[in-house]
Amino acid sequence: MYALKHLFFCIASLIAISATGKPVLPLVFGDHMVLQREKPVPVYGKTTAGAPVKLIFGNQVKEGVAGADGSFQLLLDAMPANSNGQSLFVISGDTVEYKDVLVGEVWLCSGQSNMEYTTNRSAHWYNAKRSKGLDSIQVNQENNPAIRLFLVYRDLTKPSDRNKGWHKAENPWIGQFSAAGYYYARELQSRLHVPVGMIASSVPGSAIEPWLPARQAAQNKDSIEPAGKFFSGLIQPLAPYTIRGFLWYQGETNCMLNQRDEYTQNMKLLITSWRALWNNDSLPFYYVQIAPFKYSTSKGGKIPLNDRSIAFFHDAQDKVLGITRNTARIITTDLADNIDDIHPTYKWEIGKRLAWLALDHTYRVKQVSAGPRIDKVSFKDHQARVDFVDPRLGLEVHDGSKVTGFELAGADGKFYPATGVVKSKKYVQVSAPEVHDPVALRFAWKEDIQPNLFNKAGLPAEPYQTNSAVTVEK
Repeated sequence: MYALKHLFFCIASLIAISATGKPVLPLVFGDHMVLQREKPVPVYGKTTAGAPVKLIFGNQVKEGVAGADGSFQLLLDAMPANSNGQSLFVISGDTVEYKDVLVGEVWLCSGQSNMEYTTNRSAHWYNAKRSKGLDSIQVNQENNPAIRLFLVYRDLTKPSDRNKGWHKAENPWIGQFSAAGYYYARELQSRLHVPVGMIASSVPGSAIEPWLPARQAAQNKDSIEPAGKFFSGLIQPLAPYTIRGFLWYQGETNCMLNQRDEYTQNMKLLITSWRALWNNDSLPFYYVQIAPFKYSTSKGGKIPLNDRSIAFFHDAQDKVLGITRNTARIITTDLADNIDDIHPTYKWEIGKRLAWLALDHTYRVKQVSAGPRIDKVSFKDHQARVDFVDPRLGLEVHDGSKVTGFELAGADGKFYPATGVVKSKKYVQVSAPEVHDPVALRFAWKEDIQPNLFNKAGLPAEPYQTNSAVTVEK
């Protein structure tokens, strides 16, 4: 993981009381910000105790009185999208003016280094073999005033003076921002034609535990950072700034620690606790399956990792879908040119696939957002028949005529590479010469396997293993 770059987002510096009585709002409020459309928007901060507070935005005027501790919160009515910048005035003894404020979609993206991975860094690998991203010249020339970016900085010991606020999507701010987050915004804005605001708050190398509320999280003794550290410093101060939902790209560190069931439960806790901060138990939460990497070369925790460890971690990530609602995840088994690099280059694909989830599930725009998913597996005549859910988009084999990524095992539980043949848009026939009578099947269940089975939307098939009575190798 590369060196930590961002500074601590300290709540004390956000809402400190001004001696002059001038209202002070959290730093997440600023010039060029985006307010969430179609939802009531709280505007909050501190001023002199008991002082009157007035809020003016467009044709809305809201008034209230600060509490005994000087805190105030006024609520703007839900608004339609607006690409024309307006001023937001907060008046209490003195006036604070936020200029060029848009109304549109706001998303919070978080995680570890793959979410922090910048657009500038991604540009060095724009000419990847599977698809193309923006090169350095294009990143520098990119200019989209309908996209606004807010990067959370951090310092572990003192309030930050490096929080630079909201910025239009232009040089140099695009290059310094999360590549996955920016490409997400780019796809979303081009499809919805409304302003998009992105808030990025990530920490390289972080396990999931520091992102959980400390009082509820079980501390992992192998985690470098204590439980709750980033939740209290990097997430909690952002609430209740109105957002549409969350994007999460994390898990590599926990996979190295060989976590499985505990990661599934911690993901559930993270999702429920973040939603609780915003007082909305159904905010969309979309996350990224960790990409292929040689975790078998990592020391991991007490239990040594092997070339199957990532597959079982993928399974732990997938189980989150069954215990939470309004969540979805993208598959990344095809997005690594070098599995010795834990930071795959295809952040433009990550952002686009996350945006497709949002378009499909949140905005109800016609968009395929998932690849082929195995429905059932049957064994007969020394072969396996693999049927897929919802075959309307068909099955496509990239880079060859045979499907790669399958493995079969017999009663001895030993898996061997198997070959798949697409027999129709619904099913694949799988066989392996070493397995005469197969009883178990796996797909994309090994760290160096990058299957070539997709649907017509270009999305990869999901990993899978059969549930079998046979004892199989792990």
